[in-house]
Amino acid sequence: MGLNPKGRNWGSLVNWDDLGKFYAGFVVAWTVILYAAVAFLIINRNLAFIKIRNLPLAIAAVSFLHVYLVKIFLAYTTNGHFLCSAEFWIMSIYLPFGIALFQANLAQLRSISDQQRDLVYTRHGSFDGPASLSAAQQVRHRWSSLSGIQKSYVYIGTGMTVQLIITAALYATTPTLQGDWSSYGDVSHAKGQALCRKSLEWIPSAFWQLAWSWLYGPCLLFRVRNIHDVHYWRLQVIYSVISGLPGTPLWLAALYSTAFKPVNRWWVPPMWLAPGIVVMQFTTIFFPIYEIIKSRLQLRQTLAILESWEDRRGIIQSSNNADSSRASSDQPSITSSQQRDLYTMAALERALASNPNPLLKFAATRDFTAENILFLIQVQRWKEAYASALRANNILSESVQSQLFQSAVNIYISRVNDKTTEFPINIESRIRQDLDTVFGPAEPTTRLIPDEDMSYYEAESWTKSPKTTSTFHMGNSAHSGASVETLTAIQVLMSFPVDKHESMFPPHPGVAPLGESRAQMRAGFDEHVFDAAHRSIKYLVLTNTWQKFVKDQQPSIDIRISD
Repeated sequence: MGLNPKGRNWGSLVNWDDLGKFYAGFVVAWTVILYAAVAFLIINRNLAFIKIRNLPLAIAAVSFLHVYLVKIFLAYTTNGHFLCSAEFWIMSIYLPFGIALFQANLAQLRSISDQQRDLVYTRHGSFDGPASLSAAQQVRHRWSSLSGIQKSYVYIGTGMTVQLIITAALYATTPTLQGDWSSYGDVSHAKGQALCRKSLEWIPSAFWQLAWSWLYGPCLLFRVRNIHDVHYWRLQVIYSVISGLPGTPLWLAALYSTAFKPVNRWWVPPMWLAPGIVVMQFTTIFFPIYEIIKSRLQLRQTLAILESWEDRRGIIQSSNNADSSRASSDQPSITSSQQRDLYTMAALERALASNPNPLLKFAATRDFTAENILFLIQVQRWKEAYASALRANNILSESVQSQLFQSAVNIYISRVNDKTTEFPINIESRIRQDLDTVFGPAEPTTRLIPDEDMSYYEAESWTKSPKTTSTFHMGNSAHSGASVETLTAIQVLMSFPVDKHESMFPPHPGVAPLGESRAQMRAGFDEHVFDAAHRSIKYLVLTNTWQKFVKDQQPSIDIRISD
C-alpha cells in the first residue's frame, strides 16, 4: 500500500498505510512484551532485590506512561479522529502522573541507600505513648519519623493533586476543550481538532512535564551520584532521567514551529516523547529481570563451586603435605582453585568471625542487604554470650536467662519482625512463624518516635575512613600441619569496633518497655532458637551477597599459602 502522500492531514479517513500499520504493530508488540515482563516480575516479587524496588509503584508508573504511549503511537493512524478533550486529559494527567510516579520510584534508590546506612549506624528512636504529646507535637513527630522516600511521596502526591485540580479547572472553563469551536470561527471539524491542540490551555501540561523532567529528575540524579550499587539501579536512574529530557522541548517546538511541519506529517508532535518513555519503561522492568537471570546463573555457579570444593576436601591434606616439602620463600601465584575457595561457606564464616566490616560495608552501600550481615553477627555474638554465661550446676540462673531473653527479643525486633523494622530478614514463613510464637508476645505496643537527644553510637562517614588491610585466615586451626590460606584485601574499615567484647549493637528501644508478664520466656526459647533462621540467612548471604563481594574485591585480593 505504501504511504499516504498527505500523511496526517486530519482527513475523514484513518491512515491505514504501511506507516500506520507499523506504528500499530509496534505498540501491540511492545505492550505484549512489556506486560509479559511485568508478569515475570510479579511472579518473582518475593526476591529481596525486587522487594526493595517497590514493584507496585513501578508497575503503576509504567502503566500510566503506557496509556499515553499507546495514544501517541496511534495518533498518525487515527488521523485526528481522537477527541481533543480526551487527548487533553491524557496529556495532562496520564503523562505527568506517570513521570511523577516514575520519579518517585527512582527516588527509592536514595532512600534505600540512606536507610541501609542507618541500619549500620544503629540509631534508634525512643518509645513514647501518643497521649503524652500535644496534637501539634504528634504531627511533628509523625512527619519527622517518616523516611526520606515517604516524604518524597508526600511532596509528589501534593504536586499531583494540585495538577489534577488545575487540569479540571481548565477543562471546566474552556469551551474549546469541550468541543465548542465557535471562537475559531466557521472551521471544519479537522481544522477545529488541530487548533484545539494548539490552545494555551495545554501550557500547564507542558509545565508539569518540564518540572518533573528538568527540575526533579536532574536533582535526583545529583543526589544519587555517589551511590554505586550492584543492582544497576543508579544506571537506571541515569538512563531514565537523561532520556526524558529532550521530549517536552521537542514536542513544544514541533507543535508551535512551522519548521517542523514537514516532519509532523509522519511523526506527530507528541511522538517526540515516545523514545524517552520507552527507555523509562525498559529500564524499570528489564533491568530487574536481567538481575534475576544473572542471580540465577550466579547461584548455579556457586552451587557448582561448593560441590567441587566438597570433592576436593578429601585430597587437600595430602596435597598440602606434599607441597610443604618443597615450599620456598616465594609467594605462589593465585590459582583458579584457590580463587574458588573464596566462594565457599568456610570463607564466609572466616570473614564473619575475623572481621565482618568490609563485607558489612559492601552489603550496606552496594548490595543493600546489611540487615542479613547484622543478623548473622548479632546471633553469633548472642550464642557466644549464651555459651559463656555463668551457670550454677550447669543451669542458668533466672536473671541470666532473662537478660539473654531480652537480648534475643532485641534481635527479633530489630531484624525479624516486619512491624518494628524497615528491613526484616528474608526467611521462610515457617521459620518466621516459629520466632513469632516465641518472641511475638514481647513485642512493644507503644509507637516508635525519633528522639534527637538520645545518645547513640556516633559513626564517622565511610568516605572519611582510612584504608587498611583486612585479613581472613582460611583453614582449620585445629590441625597445625594443615596449610593456612591467607586472603589479604585492601578494604575501607567500618567505623565501629569489631572487638566482640565491645557493645557493637546498642539495645533496641523496643526491649526497654517489656513488662514482667510480657517479658516471660516462652516455650522453645533456648540457645538454638535462632538456628534455623541463622542457617537460612547464612545460605542466602553465601549465594548472593558474598559472591558479589568476592567478585567486586577480586582485583585487590591476594592469597598466600603458608605452612
